[in-house]
Amino acid sequence: MKVGIVGGGIVGLFTAYYLLKEEAEVTIFEKDFLGSGSIHAAGLIEPYRFDRINTTGMIIKMLKYMSKRVTSLKSLNKAWVIELFKNLDKEPPSEAWETMREMALFSLKEYKRLAEEKNDFDYEESGLLEIYSDEKEFEKGIIEEKKSPFRPKFEIMEIKGFAGGIYFPELSKVDTHKFIDRITKEIKDAKVVNVSVDKVSKDGKVYYAGKEEKFDKVVLSAGVWLKNIGLPITAFKGYGYRVKGEMKVNYPSVLAELGVAVVKNSDFIKITGGFDGDFSTDSSRAEIFLNYAKSLVNISYVYDLYMGYRPCSPDGFPVIGKIGNVVISTGACRLGWSYAPSMGNMTSDLVLDRKNEFGYLSRFIGGRNLSL
Repeated sequence: MKVGIVGGGIVGLFTAYYLLKEEAEVTIFEKDFLGSGSIHAAGLIEPYRFDRINTTGMIIKMLKYMSKRVTSLKSLNKAWVIELFKNLDKEPPSEAWETMREMALFSLKEYKRLAEEKNDFDYEESGLLEIYSDEKEFEKGIIEEKKSPFRPKFEIMEIKGFAGGIYFPELSKVDTHKFIDRITKEIKDAKVVNVSVDKVSKDGKVYYAGKEEKFDKVVLSAGVWLKNIGLPITAFKGYGYRVKGEMKVNYPSVLAELGVAVVKNSDFIKITGGFDGDFSTDSSRAEIFLNYAKSLVNISYVYDLYMGYRPCSPDGFPVIGKIGNVVISTGACRLGWSYAPSMGNMTSDLVLDRKNEFGYLSRFIGGRNLSL
């Protein structure tokens, strides 16, 4: 089977990985280097920290983020906004949570399996510490975890200088830069075309650079840019620094009220933050999150900065489905790395016709007037 994958982010790369295992002939279309849209991330594999977007509580949280300059809203996809308010506070079906639990378990196991084969990407089962400054927010966070449909294991910790912390022992982390190198080697048999794709047709044609190429199936994993075909996907931009310094905490950690993550790797410390509704390439706000991270890291040198766009669906759930000979896979918001193995595996199942849809996760595909 000849398969074209449009978008070489972490979901597209995992899709290529599983398809190549099935002896498919894979071509990846990516205008930048493989992983360029995903490499900025912290590398936290944290599927149990899932956030529903279409809730009044999340809107209140976003307003608090804006007051602290954690979030900036410059541009949002209109179709996304309409779907958000149309389904505000609407509960997803129970099967959606069951699917997400299965996806979380699969992804956690896959990263572990890949590390057992060869841990060349700083994989560690070091857990995750969510740190709170405000006592009321800390108490609220504990209550939310007790109600979580994922039913995660967690421990309450005292953190000097903070209200407290919630520790999730089952979670893990990777070095995103080294992992992109690793998976690129794993998919060495895939053809890579560094070009922007102009159009894709339902019958499997890809149009680029004045050319037309026919595939048995085409996968669209181009993240936020799938808004251009009519999907209600919007961008929440994030920033990732690699720095030299000394951690003040013993675990990969997230400042809960600021959305800033710090993760120690063998060669550097990764600092990430930002949840900006913005499709631009402007990264001028990145330094805000570097400064926030100083409560957890003594920074002596900044190596570099990367920026990426989180593709968010209106409710935070991934969007995975197919229409004609085209398979769509996007929408996991800030948990793209956490769900990428399961999304890639499920996408490959659709390509190979092992599945025709994934229930709630295919909600925006069938019957929608997508411009393909």
